[in-house]
Amino acid sequence: MRQFASAGFRIWNLSREAKIIYTFFCALALLALFSSVLLYEDLVGPAHTAGSLSRVEKYYSAQSPAAAEPEQPADATQGAAGPQINLADDAPAPKLVVAMPYRKLLEVTHFHLFTVPVFLLILTHLFMLTGLKARAKQVWITLGWSAATLHMAAPWIIRLGGAWSWLFPLSGGLLFAASLVLTIYPAWVMWRPRAGRHGRKPAAAEHAAAAAESAEDEATGS
Repeated sequence: MRQFASAGFRIWNLSREAKIIYTFFCALALLALFSSVLLYEDLVGPAHTAGSLSRVEKYYSAQSPAAAEPEQPADATQGAAGPQINLADDAPAPKLVVAMPYRKLLEVTHFHLFTVPVFLLILTHLFMLTGLKARAKQVWITLGWSAATLHMAAPWIIRLGGAWSWLFPLSGGLLFAASLVLTIYPAWVMWRPRAGRHGRKPAAAEHAAAAAESAEDEATGS
């Protein structure tokens, strides 16, 4: 933690062991992001097709799905030929979207509230060690945390009113974009060759240089 608190420390000054650890974390974080996209596509259908927002509304709606119509009893006055058999059409059946129960939504939110903050905590701390300007760091870090908070709250907002269904794909897209930057950029900077880089020295190197200059001044004065 002293490295994160030091103003002069940068991510490329990490030890090779730390770089390996954080590189694997970033790689698995990317897999987690893409698996989230696949899960979203499987739950509510392709986001690029028509009716995607209505499927999101149906999935997170508080209303229970309409009860299936009871089967009609067989007509006792059927002809001697027997009952008619309706064969299924060749066209694929539409995807069934079942509304998420309150208990399941509460469990999913409970799980995400414990995991997403830890995920972003590590990513944003790594991002802080990059050489970007302070304003750029503040923008990306704020975007990541704000999008994550909105994305976890979106299902509950949709549950109160379906007109807000657009919040879910919007917050998810913003979170995905911010997480890509927070993940890829630190990993790239961490391993990029430092030849010709003009950055501040690590705090330990600055203290050592200052101590050497002080000792040299004392020797000259004596």
